[in-house]
Amino acid sequence: MTRPTRALLKWSNLRHNYRKAREVTSHEVYAVIKSDGYGHGMVACANALSGEADGFAVACVDEALKLRGAGIRQPILVLEGAYDAEEWEQASEHHIQLVVHHPQQLKDRAAAELSDEVAVWLKVSSGMNRLGVKLEDAPEMIARIRNDRGLILRHVMSHFATSDEADTSFYEEQKRRMTDHAWPVSLSLSNSASVIRGGVTGEKVMRPGIMLYGSSPCEDITARDAGLKPVMTLQSALISVHDVKAGDTVGYGCTWAAPRNSRIGVVAIGYGDGYPRHAPTGTPVNVAGKLCQLVGRVSMDMITVDITDVPEARIGSPVELWGELVDIDEVARLAGTISYELYCRLTQRVPRINLQ
Repeated sequence: MTRPTRALLKWSNLRHNYRKAREVTSHEVYAVIKSDGYGHGMVACANALSGEADGFAVACVDEALKLRGAGIRQPILVLEGAYDAEEWEQASEHHIQLVVHHPQQLKDRAAAELSDEVAVWLKVSSGMNRLGVKLEDAPEMIARIRNDRGLILRHVMSHFATSDEADTSFYEEQKRRMTDHAWPVSLSLSNSASVIRGGVTGEKVMRPGIMLYGSSPCEDITARDAGLKPVMTLQSALISVHDVKAGDTVGYGCTWAAPRNSRIGVVAIGYGDGYPRHAPTGTPVNVAGKLCQLVGRVSMDMITVDITDVPEARIGSPVELWGELVDIDEVARLAGTISYELYCRLTQRVPRINLQ
């Protein structure tokens, strides 16, 4: 029997979630598929959206080149821009759009020999203070870009620091800082949380990421409330079932003691597959269609689940760790992380099975 752990990828749900983003705007939506499509497979995501997405956004030129090598012809934006002159030349050759977030990148461009014009997006730091030029320095950067015959200034962009939080006061302040300014080109501002909140009036390109995969980054709006559907369902099966007496402990460190005579199921998945080691007792796991709880510590290759109230569960019974029946955002919250990390940490040991 093949190890039952696998990730089912339902591409119709990716398209559904992209369309939910499109409902917010009559303008463009670039699908963010960096970090191997948030663990879903970057090229597979691009192919699934090839007939719908206005463009794609990735983190680095290497990712953009991989898409071009796979035959993806739609616009591709590199969110971190070029690292050196060679990458400027690669972007020119392969018609890749670049973010400019620091003056050093324009120095690198001056050392590059471009074979064609490069479209650039100027990134402005409106409060995140990670990447981006300061608002007061933006006019000079814009002038330098527009005076370069090898560059085309396509958009001005920024990134929100708190659009996922229930308190939207700083999110509103960042929007104001960007929309009150008279820019010579159109804006691109909204990430997933901002899209879910309705976007920003007047912007011309939205950049949803995590919502495309069926997860909501918002503290106060669930994926279900936002009308999103999970693309990935992480499955496995029971490989052992046994009884323990009240007071018996389970797993490393004896951290869980049975409060009653209990029935324990062992599931073939662990942190070696990317399931979070810090998931605590009580994390939801669906066994044979019924909600159960993780008990004890997560091991490298296995977890243990209390199946006392699922008498029909037996060796081979299906288990869902997250997806259609178990909310990945809840699993992430209990493990002290976010769904982004759970998706991205899923290891190559877990086969990806493409559906629809």
